[in-house]
Amino acid sequence: MRLPARDGERIDRSRTVSFAFAGWKVTGFEGDTIASAAFAAAKRVFSRSFKYHRPRGLLCCSGHCPNCMMTVDGVPNVRTCVEPIREGAVVEGQNVRWSLDFDFMSLTDKVGGPFTPVGFYYRTFIRPRAAWPLYEKFLRNAAGLGKLDPHAGHSRRYDTEHRRARVLVVGGGEAGRAAARDAAKAGPGVVLVDEDARLRDLALDGVEVLAPARALGVWEGGLVPVDAGTLLYRFRTERIVVATGATEQPLVFPGNDLVGVMLPGGVRRLIHDFSVQPGTRAVVLGADDETLSVAEDLAEVGIEVARVVDLRDSRPRELVAHGGKGRVRGLLLDGEDIDCDLVVASGGRQPAYSLLAQAGARVEYDEALGVFVPTEVPTGVEAVGSVTGEGLSRIAPEPAYPGKGKCFVCVCEDVTTKDLKRAIGEGFDSIELAKRYTTTTMGPCQGKLCHLPSIRLYAHENRMYETAVGTTTARPPWAPVELGLLAGRELAPVRRSSMHWRHEEAGATIQWAGPWKRPYAYGERPEDEVRAVHESLGVIDVSTLGKLFVEGPEAVALLERLYPNRFGDMKPGRIRYGVLTSDGGRIMDDGTIARLADDLFYVTTTSTGADAVTAWFEWWNAVWGYEAEIVNVTGALAAVNLAGPSSRDALQRLTEDDVSAEEFRYLDARELDVAGVPTLALRIGFVGELGYELHFPSPAGEHLWDRLVAEGARPFGLEPQRVLRLEKGHVIVGQDTDSESNLFSSGMSWLPKLDKDDFVGKFALEHFAQREEKERLVGFTMEENVVPAEGAQVVIEGMPSGRVTSARRSEAVGNVIGLAWVPADRAEAGTRVEIQVDRLRRGASITHGAFFDPAGERMRS
Repeated sequence: MRLPARDGERIDRSRTVSFAFAGWKVTGFEGDTIASAAFAAAKRVFSRSFKYHRPRGLLCCSGHCPNCMMTVDGVPNVRTCVEPIREGAVVEGQNVRWSLDFDFMSLTDKVGGPFTPVGFYYRTFIRPRAAWPLYEKFLRNAAGLGKLDPHAGHSRRYDTEHRRARVLVVGGGEAGRAAARDAAKAGPGVVLVDEDARLRDLALDGVEVLAPARALGVWEGGLVPVDAGTLLYRFRTERIVVATGATEQPLVFPGNDLVGVMLPGGVRRLIHDFSVQPGTRAVVLGADDETLSVAEDLAEVGIEVARVVDLRDSRPRELVAHGGKGRVRGLLLDGEDIDCDLVVASGGRQPAYSLLAQAGARVEYDEALGVFVPTEVPTGVEAVGSVTGEGLSRIAPEPAYPGKGKCFVCVCEDVTTKDLKRAIGEGFDSIELAKRYTTTTMGPCQGKLCHLPSIRLYAHENRMYETAVGTTTARPPWAPVELGLLAGRELAPVRRSSMHWRHEEAGATIQWAGPWKRPYAYGERPEDEVRAVHESLGVIDVSTLGKLFVEGPEAVALLERLYPNRFGDMKPGRIRYGVLTSDGGRIMDDGTIARLADDLFYVTTTSTGADAVTAWFEWWNAVWGYEAEIVNVTGALAAVNLAGPSSRDALQRLTEDDVSAEEFRYLDARELDVAGVPTLALRIGFVGELGYELHFPSPAGEHLWDRLVAEGARPFGLEPQRVLRLEKGHVIVGQDTDSESNLFSSGMSWLPKLDKDDFVGKFALEHFAQREEKERLVGFTMEENVVPAEGAQVVIEGMPSGRVTSARRSEAVGNVIGLAWVPADRAEAGTRVEIQVDRLRRGASITHGAFFDPAGERMRS
């Protein structure tokens, strides 16, 4: 039930969000979590327990316990109490056979208890040994949590970012904030990390706040990995301040896992954050003022508080929660049966010291508080606030309260007090050994809710002091983390641009392009993207282009000998198209060369050619010994092509620099500040329209892409680009050329400067210039509206005489156009040839030059 609107609630009641919860449609508000919205819609069972399949409801509402773990959009083990609501999400139960409310496997709770004691699988399923694989499969299917879909494709993006911080504060409570503010007074470099999404907008002067995010552990050298969802920060820090606070500890009594038994913090979050009524009649049990004061919160929203039990003054001889279908209906307290549907119970708070223990801190039992606290902290690490025990009250006096029924020490692994006593009886007299045998503290809460209760019970049963029992070893990660985040990326040899995920989010069809994954198109009609570039504004990610800096006093001399065309006469700030040729004069690669200074050049290559060109440059420079440095910056720089009649206006809105036609001419290269990003802008036109190729640091990729799209640029993919470049007759090296193609046969006889002293392939090119080529690369237009396949035969007088390299239907030209290799004596414009299309020969006419805007007025405008 939803409460009336309250000050400070996190939800926005003006915006509703609907999703599917276990087959039911549930509607909540923006700001809800999945669990809070479902709870408000009267859903109470969120999971089934690990072993006995007992129904489990909300307990902590902070993401610490396993009770709210469900499968969301195919991702298992999502803690729905902290997972934000989202439209259309599909939320399903896990570890169930039938449904959350009616689980067939719950029979194990009713009939299997006596036959499935702790460690039963070690004794029962040992013979015959050959049958163990069958036993194991059965046990894994009968118990457990969520399951991964082995056929599901990779659907989440994971990134890793390496950061440095002078001071890293873990925990955003009062103590953590105070520590961060104090550290910021000494200078910049202070970062505060907290798992509570509510702190996302927290403003602290001089402090960077990361939320929701959680530190996973502390390693030597001040390394602290921080899980921020799909981004893993690897912080190296000079000083670590741990302010992780203290964790509410559940009471151990029969029925303490029933739906409706909650920790006070969970109740407060439902009431104050989400304005949800957690029950109608409640009993409150606690051993500290913070727990007992939840009665006031309940009464304030109209919930009847049947009884408040202060465990510091009262030691119940009988304490049992009972009910039907796994839900609380009453609490039996010393013979009195109290009707209630909500039991709010906590034995106190235990300092959340695991990060400190991982860092090497000494942890000791505090007799006065009845909890474990860190005492000796290593150099470079500091503990502040309640994680040190400051401000805490003594824990509830009894480790477990008597009564009839299952009494759970560990709700994660379904470990009862009886299980722990049995482990002790079987000789597991060490808490570390008992941990391995019973699996207590090894579940999803990682001991946050069961570590202290299990130690206290162990001490009580063995008549030992808690100090003698000690603690189990604290191991990272401190909080559960997706394996994909640790891996950082798919284990596949694939390259993606820094804007790749924006393309996926926009619904692009992704295809391989050499070693890269690139967007093919953003819809079912690539021609619409072509039209947008011609009529208004488009943007394409061209980060895959190879990018090299060539710098040094003899950089121009090196390039003059590598390329057949001339660069010595270029002025700084100008661009020239270049084609690399092999020793044999064959076309290797192409791209642009921009002269940024007298001794600095920026070279681009084809998407697949960066590594080969870099090696080619370095090899020849090693031979010639020029004073020039070659640096491959392909991965460091992203690039986009902003193209279309509106591109100048869009670019001008994002920069204070003058990009008018007079100030920024065709084939100019300029350094601009675009949307706050330092950018090298190249005014070139591979797609045949007014355009700007923007090169900038890769980390700014998504930011700049978003700004360009916000300015009205329509994203277009490889297929539209192929149409646009074909309309201009531009060649794609490796598609329109092969290992035998040279500049003369490919229609670029204007490019090589044979009067230069020397360059790679000059001898061969001089030979090609003097001979008659056998075949030439030409354009063609089809007589019919059919598109031949790339590689289709060109037929002349009934004989195969050539091949099509590119062909597309062009709306702007109004015809099917393409490039093809034909015999030199049939390469004249207007010559009619035939092309094989679907086993039929279709007529085509040879053309030369660009099909669209042959004078290039549009891209030079």
